[in-house]
Amino acid sequence: MRQRQKHQQKRPGSPPGTLPGFLVVLLIVSAGCSDSKTTTGPAADKAKQAAQAVTSQMTLTAGVVIPGQSQSDYAYDPAGRRDPFSPIVTRETKQLSQSNLPPLERYSISEFKMTGILWGGFGYNAMLEGPDGKGYFVHVGTRIGPNRAVVKKINQDSLVLEEKFKNYMGADDRREIIINLRKKQEGMQ
Repeated sequence: MRQRQKHQQKRPGSPPGTLPGFLVVLLIVSAGCSDSKTTTGPAADKAKQAAQAVTSQMTLTAGVVIPGQSQSDYAYDPAGRRDPFSPIVTRETKQLSQSNLPPLERYSISEFKMTGILWGGFGYNAMLEGPDGKGYFVHVGTRIGPNRAVVKKINQDSLVLEEKFKNYMGADDRREIIINLRKKQEGMQ
């Protein structure tokens, strides 16, 4: 019966000795939060001067303004730096009016249809039909489209173009475009 009374006197969930442990932790925390400086003397003064020298040097090199210093110590020099607001990829096109361009360079390459290929003593020539309904004869070296693609090769059933353009890095790149000859349409003789 005595053992039962001892167990009933203890509170469930509180381990023994928690109150003294809590008081020790509270005493340590409150001692560490005091406002008084514990270091005094010539060593502390040298440490303060060294810290001030380092912060002033960091202010001059990094351009960080510390409260208490004037902002005129730092000036931005954009020389040799790229404008952060300019686009990375730029399109370099000559501003020619549409009326001054030859008919083959006024329309996109995808708007042309190849209607025939001719061959003879002068080599292969291709006949393209433009979106305006007119026919144009092209040979190797002819420029087509607004990006001025060049005809590289004409075969019996296709036309090979090489187009220069600027990629996303700004470097010149080349693309090969093949236009195939349209086959006969069904129902037409």
